[in-house]
Amino acid sequence: MEKKTILVVEDEVVIAMDLQATLIDLGHEVPEIITSGEAAIQKALELRPDLVLMDIHLSGAVDGITAAAAITEALDIPVIYLTAYADEETLQRASLTAPFGYILKPFEARELRANIDIAFYKHSLDKNVKEHRQWLLAVLNSISEGVAASDPSGLIKFMNPVAETLTGWSQSEAIGRSPAEVFQFVDQVTRNLIENPLLRSLENNSPVYLPDNALLITRQGNETPVADSAAPVHSDQGKPEGAVIVFRDSTEQRRLEAQMEHNALHDSLTGLPNRALFLNRLQQAIDRSKRSPEFGFAVMLLDLDRFKSINDNLGHLVGDQLLVEIAPRLQLYLRSIDTVARFGGDEFAVLLEDTTDVAIVYRTAERILSGLRLPFLISNHELLITASLGIVLSSIPYEQTTDLLRDADIAMYRAKARGQGDYEIFDTVMHDQARELMQRERSLRYAIAHDELVVHYQPIVSLATHEVNSLEALVRWHKPDESLIYPNQFIALAEEMGLITTIDQWVLREACQQLQAWQQMGIGAWVLADDHLTRRINSTEPTPTLSINVNLSSKRFAQKDLVETFATTLQDTGLSGHHLKLEITESIFIENAKEAARMLSQLKQLNVQICLDDFGTGYSSLSYLHQFPIDIVKVDRTFIHDIETDPEKLAIVRAMVSLCHTLGMAVTAEGIETPQQRDILQDLGCEYGQGYLFARATDGPTITRGLASFSP
Repeated sequence: MEKKTILVVEDEVVIAMDLQATLIDLGHEVPEIITSGEAAIQKALELRPDLVLMDIHLSGAVDGITAAAAITEALDIPVIYLTAYADEETLQRASLTAPFGYILKPFEARELRANIDIAFYKHSLDKNVKEHRQWLLAVLNSISEGVAASDPSGLIKFMNPVAETLTGWSQSEAIGRSPAEVFQFVDQVTRNLIENPLLRSLENNSPVYLPDNALLITRQGNETPVADSAAPVHSDQGKPEGAVIVFRDSTEQRRLEAQMEHNALHDSLTGLPNRALFLNRLQQAIDRSKRSPEFGFAVMLLDLDRFKSINDNLGHLVGDQLLVEIAPRLQLYLRSIDTVARFGGDEFAVLLEDTTDVAIVYRTAERILSGLRLPFLISNHELLITASLGIVLSSIPYEQTTDLLRDADIAMYRAKARGQGDYEIFDTVMHDQARELMQRERSLRYAIAHDELVVHYQPIVSLATHEVNSLEALVRWHKPDESLIYPNQFIALAEEMGLITTIDQWVLREACQQLQAWQQMGIGAWVLADDHLTRRINSTEPTPTLSINVNLSSKRFAQKDLVETFATTLQDTGLSGHHLKLEITESIFIENAKEAARMLSQLKQLNVQICLDDFGTGYSSLSYLHQFPIDIVKVDRTFIHDIETDPEKLAIVRAMVSLCHTLGMAVTAEGIETPQQRDILQDLGCEYGQGYLFARATDGPTITRGLASFSP
């Protein structure tokens, strides 16, 4: 046992010395024996002993009880009273000092030891409890949440300072009161009183939470948004000992949540509803119109005319401020039940609720467009703008908001195409056209996904020898019903849908694989005879290098991985770049001639040849010939048609051929349909020809079967 210092206060010397000897034998230290209350107080403050043995009846003005009270008030040490007798009043006084035991005189050593051990153990427990209580109180008094506790009967027995502040009740006033009196909660929406969660947790013996929209009514009658939870408290034996409620002021949290919800549904620049909120309200309108046929609505899609020029010339800050100024002007011409939203950029949408009168819709559109024509004064700039507006009425039934907005977009672009500052209403004709376009889009996506596209090959022939110099790869759409759709019927749609690059890449790989397969067959030179491809046998002329011509769209050309993709395709298929010719149009050069020149130079490093297709149809074709590494020029079919009867076309083609030869480029004439056209072009020095006179485009398997079955 650890050695303890014990102060003995006893005015009977014999008993005091006996106590000292016994305590020393028990392993304790007894530095001094004190005989008076005054000296006991002084010596205790000086020595700070671990325990005091205090005689209740001391001679002098200060008895043992008074001395013990003074010592325990100043020091946290246990006191054991020594007494031979005591009346009831004395014992009552002694109990008020919370002694750790009583030892009757004369004492026994065993009793003394037991009382001292019990006193030290109890004091240690009390000290731990006090420390834990102090820590707990410190935590409860410092946290930002309000905390209150009740006894088993449900009456308040504790409140921390935050709870006092939030409720307006002090702890001293709240103790002993019902939680229903101190904590009054109401529903923010219904204003109904909410059953007190602390009492409910006691009753249900389980945690209870307030609803999200709860308000705390303070003692002064004020309302504070709060979030709270209450839970019962159990003893080690599982018996209920009360409950605890924890709650906090959620004003800021609800404000932030409301702000986040607002930001998620509103445009940050103009403060208008955004696309998400607009679509939600539009879907509600669609659903309501299905339930109530008498309910109608209209949607307007509005786009500013030439807004890009404002950004480019005056800067984006001016453009943004213009959009900010437009928002309230749009709202000015709408009712409170209507919605105007910003979709992004300079595009706005309007939902006119509960209207079936087309005249009202028209008047609203005219007022909006007229209002936007009024000048905007922004950063000392007077801006005059117009807008184009597309309208869709609910008289056309819709299931999806996206379909409705698509049709509004179609109408808006119709209005823009007709002239600035106008509106167009989407009608049944447009609706049918839109449905047809949507069906075509779906069909094209299906065709790509299910391998309905095929490549046909049209020969490009030497006009001098009739040998096939190259084959142009042309994509076809082979529908399951055996019908064949030509590029002019779906390529433009593929470009609008962003699918053209996928098609280009697929055609490139298919064509390279097909040519490589033909080369592996060892077919040799090809010629055209009797309108079909055949091999040239026993020719003493060197076998020409057969190439494949692949068209490259401007969108595919603009992709940064173009050269890498071509290199990978050639490597994967085993085809040499010498056997590949890329056909491009001058549209590739228009947007960025410098970048186009760089890209063509990199392609040339793969040993491919560059063909300028549709030469003569563009206003600047001639200027491109000497700027870019072009190997072959393809004269457009419009100049070949009627060349035998039209002197002007003949003169133009003669000049084209002469110019190309001067620049070291070969010439291919497209669209040759008659022997006369062929002969004229050959006389002009044109090297190659392509057209129905020689052969139509044919699929690869058909060509392969014809060549394989040929026998000399």
